[in-house]
Amino acid sequence: MLLRGMVRMNMARRLNAYRVLSLALCSLVLVGWGAFADLRAELAQLKASQDQLLAERTQQQEAVGDLSQLQAKLVSAREELAALADRREQAAAQVAAVQQDRTELTKWLEGRRAKGLQKGSISGSLGSDRGSRADSIHQ
Repeated sequence: MLLRGMVRMNMARRLNAYRVLSLALCSLVLVGWGAFADLRAELAQLKASQDQLLAERTQQQEAVGDLSQLQAKLVSAREELAALADRREQAAAQVAAVQQDRTELTKWLEGRRAKGLQKGSISGSLGSDRGSRADSIHQ
């Protein structure tokens, strides 16, 4: 009987041990599933962050492409501006040369007119008879 009592007692202890072990394993399983769910949520959040970062990177690469195009246009505009400045300087030099030529021609023409008037007044008084004879010959 004593043996049977010990067996029964051992059986109750074993049953209690199994219950405790079962409860502990269930608790661990629940904790594991909770951690797994947390990790899945974190993974989903990281995936969303990664997608957002990739979209931002794509947008920045497009902006860099636009910036490169703008820089190329700026370089081209600066070159064109330099060429136009050179042409303006050449035109200004030509204008100065033409103005100088014009001034010289004006002085020369005024001198010729003054000489012509002086000759005309001298020749006119001396050659008035010649002019009338030349007119009659040509008629």
